[in-house]
Formats: sequence, C-alpha cells, structure tokens
Amino acid sequence: PTSTSAPSRHSAATMATSRRRGSSAPDPLAGVEDIWSKVKATASVGAAADPAAAEAKDGEAAAETPSVPTSHAEHLETYTLFVGQRQAGKSSLITAFHNPTKDDTPKPTVALEYLFARRSAAPNQPKDVAHIWELGGGSKLRNLVSVPITPQNITSNVVAIIVDLSQPANLIPDLCEWIDIIRARVDECVATLKQTNPEAASALEESASLRIPADHADARVVRPMTIPLLIIANKYDIYKDMESVQKKTISQALRFVAHSNGATLLTVGARDKASQNNLRMQLTQLLFRTSSSKKVELTNHDKPMAVPAGVDSFDNILKIPPKGTDVADFVGPRSVNSDANVTWARVMEDMFGPKRSLDDAEGEEKKEDEVFLEPAVDDMRSQRDAALVQYKKEAERKLQLEISGKKSSSRSKSKSSSKSSSSSRK
Repeated sequence: PTSTSAPSRHSAATMATSRRRGSSAPDPLAGVEDIWSKVKATASVGAAADPAAAEAKDGEAAAETPSVPTSHAEHLETYTLFVGQRQAGKSSLITAFHNPTKDDTPKPTVALEYLFARRSAAPNQPKDVAHIWELGGGSKLRNLVSVPITPQNITSNVVAIIVDLSQPANLIPDLCEWIDIIRARVDECVATLKQTNPEAASALEESASLRIPADHADARVVRPMTIPLLIIANKYDIYKDMESVQKKTISQALRFVAHSNGATLLTVGARDKASQNNLRMQLTQLLFRTSSSKKVELTNHDKPMAVPAGVDSFDNILKIPPKGTDVADFVGPRSVNSDANVTWARVMEDMFGPKRSLDDAEGEEKKEDEVFLEPAVDDMRSQRDAALVQYKKEAERKLQLEISGKKSSSRSKSKSSSKSSSSSRK
C-alpha cells in the first residue's frame, strides 16, 4: 500500500466507529498519529539530511521506499601483476591464493590473463576488489606490463615476481631483469603522475620510503621500489633437498636482492602448509591493504623464508660472505655496489653451473601447440609451410640458373673478345 491510500482507510475506519458510537461520542483515535504518515515524515527527514540518498535512481522516486541508513565508504581496488620466469608456477600460486581448494593443474598462461578476487571488509559494506593479471611467456612479452601498470592505477599497483628454486643458476639474472623491467615502467608512470597529480605522486613516494624505517642501518643504502614489490621463490619442495651450503647461498642472494629493492621475500612450496599460509597472508595484506597482528619473520635458510620489507639488513645477510667474495663486493657505506648483482650471478654460476635459457621461442611454440590443438588451422599451417619451402627451393634454383647464365655469357663474351683480338693481330 502506498502512503496516499493509507489515510483513506483510516478515515473510513473513523467514520464507521463514529456511526457505531453516535455522532456525539468522542473519537478514540483522536490525536493518534497515523503510522503511514509517520513513515512518510521519517523518510522526508532522512531525505533532507542526505540529499544524495533522496535522489531519483533509474527513474524511481526516492520517496517510494523508506530511507535505510547506509555507509558511503568507497570500496578499495588494487591492481596486481604476477610476472617471472616461465614455468616457475605463477598460475599455481595465484590459484593457491584465489581458490586454495582447487586441485586442478593450471594450463600454461598465454600472454596476459586476468581474474579478480573480492573481500568483504565489514558487514553491509561494499566489497574490496583485487584485480589480478598474470603475464606468461617470460621476458619477451615485457611490453605487456604497461597494461595493468598505468599512471591511473600506479597508486594501487602491486607487483609479484616469481622465480624458480629448481633452476638456481637462473635465479639472480632473471630476477634482476624483471626488477629492472618493472622499475622502468613504474618510474615512467610516476613521472606522468607528477605532472597530473603531484600530491598523489608525493604521497606514493613517501609511502615507499616508509617501508625502510628512518632509523634502519641501511636507510641510506636501500632503494625501495615506489610500489609494493613481492618476490616469491617457488618450488621449495625441491630446494629443501639441496645441500646446506647451496641453500645458504641461494637464500643470501635472494635476501640481498629483495632487501636492496625494499621488497618482501617468500619461499613457497606446493606441499608445505606453513609457506602456503605465509603466501596467503602476505597477498591478503598487499592486495586488500590489511594489517595483521601476526608478524612473521623467518630468515633461516633451512626452512621456508618469510622476510617482510624493511626487517632484514645487509649486516645479517653478509655476516659470512660467499666464498671468494668480500662485503665490499656487494655494498658500500652509501649505496649498493653497481656490480653486486653480477657478483651474485657469478657466485651462483660457480656453484650451480652456467645459466640455462628458459625463453627458447621455438620450444615454447611447440608446447603451446601441444596444449591448444586446432586440427584445421594446423593442417592449413602445414600446407603453407610446405608451399613456402617449395617456393624457397624454386627461388634458389632460379637464382642459381641466373648466376650460371651470367657466368656462361661472360665466358662467351671473353672468348669472342679474345678471338677478335687475335684476328686483328693477324
């Protein structure tokens, strides 16, 4: 029933009562406020107190429904990019966070894939949204980092770099390459943001500086990335079976690179429950901007590591430098040594052998063809490839004929010229 029909029913009830009691009898409802009038008055007061709530939406009048107190807090949105080595387990880590009960083996990621996660901050509040991108294909698709990392999103961006502990010789070169790629894109976006919104750019840089406390021993040396950076060393299940000296060297190198860039470091194993819990906790804090009373700091190389940004130090990392090196090879009093990462790569190569290329384009195309089979397209591709081979052979044959023809003509010309010269002599 609407508010316009309610008074008419009330008037009819009053008249009926008057007829039963007589015209001179007092009205028992006199002075009683009609419930519908009270609701209407309350709605009017609410509309006057909050004009935005009383505005019409999609053609509906706001006065048709009573006003319900609501919160106008805006929901949070973050934009996270997962990058790293091919076959390092990026999809598995995202699944472990987004849908931990799912046991399916994820398919290889082609180019840039997207999904999102939502979280309710409080009852009756808009849900926070974490936009998640995964970049497959290795560093050859580095240009696609500009899709999720933009000047518009830079204040809400997070980057996770995943490396493979089962390929220790590749750890430092590939990790440093991705850090350089992300840092270059972030610096470009921050430079643009300074022109359009200087206040937001300043707040972002100040937030980055707070990851390393001002009283930290390495505050002048560490150069944190402007946006939160998470380094995840995956496949701990293989790493844990290595020799102790190998694990110590790997952990030293990873801790050094993470600390020098103001990043959080995790080592994660698919069958290690503690490391999986650390992964979910860190991703929840970064993607949904939450804080936890549980502070985890694990730097023991014999166990899954969890080293938040700003809690490590070069003194602890380099307490015993790798064999054949000195602390000065890695860090000075005011800055990280420019060749520090090269030194770490050499140390890893001496221990594990030379770096192996993981971004073999031909091998990758073959693997993708095995996963994404399309018989009609494959048959047509085979026909075109065969035609191309035949065309190349025919072109080479014609070229050889032309070359041989030119040689024979030049020979005949030389013979005729020699004959003419001899006859003239005679």
